[in-house]
Parts: sequence; structure tokens; C-alpha cells
Amino acid sequence: MTWYARSLLHTEGLDLEDLKKDNNVKKNNPIAEKTATKKKFDVHVFESWCKACGICVAFCPVQCLAQNENGKPYVVSDTCIGCGMCEIRCPDFAITVTEKKEEDKEIHDKPKG
Repeated sequence: MTWYARSLLHTEGLDLEDLKKDNNVKKNNPIAEKTATKKKFDVHVFESWCKACGICVAFCPVQCLAQNENGKPYVVSDTCIGCGMCEIRCPDFAITVTEKKEEDKEIHDKPKG
């Protein structure tokens, strides 16, 4: 659990152990409900702007980015937490992180055929 989530729980007077034991706390607490659903994020690289410095890959805390043979970043897994470190640190503004919308999730989750 991140320090931010712990501070939200503390601000609301909740204890993590209470959340684990009592599902009613989770149902009656809007903060717990928000943290219960994991948000999904899209990482988009503008390859024509990227100079393949690797800063975005180095700063990603969950290693969801890697570099191809030309040094350009690409998304390895769907584990992006949306922290924006890659976007903030990119000197060329060549990478963006956006939250997936519900309709985007449904479109991507549907089997093609």
C-alpha cells in the first residue's frame, strides 16, 4: 500500500486491519471503494519526438516500459499505475499517460472476430 493510500485511511480514521476484517467498512466508505478498483492507464509514445534517451524507462517504478533495438520505449505490460514519472521526466515531451475510460476498456477487452 502506498503512503498516499495509508494517509487517506488515517485521515478518515480507518485502520487497514479493519478493512481486511470488515467488508461493511469497505461498503460504507467512499475512499475504500475508490481504492478497491484499480484504474487502468494507457502509455503513448510519440516515436518521432523520442530521441531514445531511456529516461522514461529508468524512472518507471513498475518497469512497464522497455526499449526496443533502436532505444525507443514501448509498453511491456499492463501494470502502469499512472504515476506520470515517464511523462514528467521526458525531455522531449514524447510520452503521455492517460487514464483509460470505461468505454475504452470495453472496446479493448472484447475479442476480435
